Amino acid sequence: MIRYLTLRHLALVGILPLAACVSVLPEPDTADALYRISPAPMSATLTSRVVIREPEAPRLFAGNAIASEAADGSLRLIPRVEWADAATRMLQIALLDSLGTGAEDEGIALAASAGLRGDFELAWRVANFVVAGRQAHCQLELTLLDGRSRDVISRMRVTAQAEASGDGSRQRAQALAAAGQSCVRKAADYVAATAIPSSE
Repeated sequence: MIRYLTLRHLALVGILPLAACVSVLPEPDTADALYRISPAPMSATLTSRVVIREPEAPRLFAGNAIASEAADGSLRLIPRVEWADAATRMLQIALLDSLGTGAEDEGIALAASAGLRGDFELAWRVANFVVAGRQAHCQLELTLLDGRSRDVISRMRVTAQAEASGDGSRQRAQALAAAGQSCVRKAADYVAATAIPSSE
C-alpha cells in the first residue's frame, strides 16, 4: 500500500510542471504598421574614411518599440506601431546611406561591424527619441574620434522636431520617423564637414 501511494504521488508531481507551462496571460498585440528611418540628402560630400558605430541608447529607445512622453514626464509605448528593426540599427544604416561615397571613392562611410579601420570614427548616443503629444523629438550626441589614436576631435549635439498630422498611433510614428531622418541629415552634415583629412 505504501509503495502504491508513493508511485501515485510521483505521477501527480510529474504532471504539475506540465500544468504550470500553460499560460493564461493574453497574447501581446501585434503591430499594425512597421516604420523605418530613411536616409536623407546631405549638403556636403564625405572626403575621408569614417567608421560609423551603432549608436548607444537607453533600452526604451534602442529596440523596436516607439515611445511617447506624457505631460508628467512618464514614458509609455505607442500601441500597434513599431520600428521595422532596432531603432539604433536603423539610425546607423540611415547615416551610412546618407553619407554615401565621395568622388572616386575619395570618401566612404563604413559600418563598425565590417572590422575595417578608417581615418575617423563616429561614436554617438541617442539622448532622446520620443513623441510628446503631436510633437516628435530626436536628439543625438555625436563624438568624432581619430581613427588611429581614438583621440576626441570634436563633439556635437543635433536635435530635430516634427509635428504629427493627427493624434493616432500611425501619425505619431510617422512624425518620429521624420524627426529621426532630420537628425540623421544633420549628423551626416556634421561628419562630412568635420572629418577632413589632414594636409600633413
